[in-house]
Amino acid sequence: MRLAIGFGVFVLAGLLVAPVAAQGKVSFAQAVRVAGPSVVNIFAATTVRPLEDVPLGVNLAPPVQQRLQRSLGSGVIVSTNGKVVTTLHVIQNAQAVQVVTHDGQEYQAKLVASDPKLDLAVLQLKLPQGVTLPVAKFADSDQLQVGDLVLAVGNPYGLGQSISLGVVSAVARSQVALNPYAQFIQTDASINPGNSGGALIDSTGAVVGLNTAVFNGPGGSKNPAQGLGFVIPANVVRTVVSDLVTTGRVVRPWLGAEGQGITYDTMQELNLPDNDGVLITAVLPGSPAAAAGLQRGDVLRSLNGVKVQDAASLNQSIITLPGLLNKAVPLGIWRGGKAITLQATLRALPPRREAERAVVTGYNPLGGLTVEPLGPALNSELGLPLTTQGVAVLALPQQPLAAFDQRFQPGDIVVQVNGQPTPTVRALQGALATSRRAWEVRFQRGGEVRLIKF
Repeated sequence: MRLAIGFGVFVLAGLLVAPVAAQGKVSFAQAVRVAGPSVVNIFAATTVRPLEDVPLGVNLAPPVQQRLQRSLGSGVIVSTNGKVVTTLHVIQNAQAVQVVTHDGQEYQAKLVASDPKLDLAVLQLKLPQGVTLPVAKFADSDQLQVGDLVLAVGNPYGLGQSISLGVVSAVARSQVALNPYAQFIQTDASINPGNSGGALIDSTGAVVGLNTAVFNGPGGSKNPAQGLGFVIPANVVRTVVSDLVTTGRVVRPWLGAEGQGITYDTMQELNLPDNDGVLITAVLPGSPAAAAGLQRGDVLRSLNGVKVQDAASLNQSIITLPGLLNKAVPLGIWRGGKAITLQATLRALPPRREAERAVVTGYNPLGGLTVEPLGPALNSELGLPLTTQGVAVLALPQQPLAAFDQRFQPGDIVVQVNGQPTPTVRALQGALATSRRAWEVRFQRGGEVRLIKF
């Protein structure tokens, strides 16, 4: 299975309201008239320097030329003063962003804030004084149903705003390898490069989602599967945009537990009535889950009265349900063959341990590396299990020690040095303090544990 980030769709999906029929014709023109003015085209430019294989010690003459890389996308206006929501990958690392509105007006834009976990970004357009823009209306995406008619509106291949028709193929899709933080709407409306960041709207013209990816068949992006597009639900978009605009970042409630979906065998073994829920596999000490009494082996089946289907639906509920932060909410738990209720007070994710960040000193294989100890926040950023311990490599030295080949990369997690665990920077420095002729460093990279000997 391959998923391509970078195709977008603006889709009309919603209640099965009959399209306008005039003189024997069936038309969705009214829905397009409602939604179209709030959809924009986005053009992003990034300066890149091509990487070339050059022998060490050889000077390049003339120097490698930089080139301008352009990307296309779509977006949705969320405020009259020119704030636009789009997918982050459309404008990530761009030096210049230009937005063209429905009436052909061009505006420069800058990034206000972003949420890399959900691939969302908010832009601010530079509007002349007195200019206001039409704002999209957001619907309750939880009301979306399979089979609802949809329209894709976007900027395919930079041709300008275009429309395509389809249906909602699935809702609450979480087995698509996009990310574990939300469920996705699936549609068969035609999706093409340049539509990314467009909106999923219902038949009244209200937004029910933003497109983020399409499914690719064998051959990758050269063979995109037809009729398999995935969209971030509007309820998630609305919550994230509100946080980004208000505080500049997303403040997510934090439970502090790890879990997995319920298989048929697990359902039988635990005598569960169905396969809904999350089997708790670990509880982080000191977390809200630990304070609530959640235990390894529990099955979390509801949060604040909302059913939990799997890990993605749990994360989506935590993101979108209002009033969860710093408030006691009921957790529906299956334990010992019966249902019980626990009370948990969800807090904001603890900040990274930046005060403990350091540059490794001494004559050793890690000398000069910038490192930081893992914790819930950094683990979350790196996509690691919350219970993973170790020290993360953040940056490499500008001048590595000549005696040691530099084999580490940013994102590596050092877990042992010469058999000594390294859960903190102090422990790492202690393990490196002794003078040795040989070194063994055990670290994680991409979920794989590796061992390097020096």
